[in-house]
Amino acid sequence: MEQTITAPDAADAEFIATLLANAGRLVQELAGAALTGTEADLALLQRTLDSGALQRDATPPLQALGIAFGALFSTLNPDYDWCMVEDEYGRDPAIRYRDTPLLLFPLTMLSKRIEDDGHVDVAGLYHGLREQLDDIIGEHYADA
Repeated sequence: MEQTITAPDAADAEFIATLLANAGRLVQELAGAALTGTEADLALLQRTLDSGALQRDATPPLQALGIAFGALFSTLNPDYDWCMVEDEYGRDPAIRYRDTPLLLFPLTMLSKRIEDDGHVDVAGLYHGLREQLDDIIGEHYADA
């Protein structure tokens, strides 16, 4: 099956909003503060992950935190917006650069790193991702 990219429908938007709300509750409980939609959320996500309350295999809460990371990324980088990607593996939320095939998959962005390495540097991931994406955009999508 070829990859299909579409705008989120109402059910998709509700799924994303539910995960974001779950992440907000988790951050409040484990980091003691509310997500604000600012770069300060990177530190809150890090404190939540570093709290020791989430095991490496705690996929649902880690994926909720990934959606919070994605929401922050799209808020701080207005050229990126939510979309849905469907392929032979299923249908997942993604963040897309303008109307290009450049995609980020925040749902698993944190969980896969935690499962593999046991740790993730949230701010380092964010800033490294921005640098890589800026390079890719400059090289391939300068006219997008």
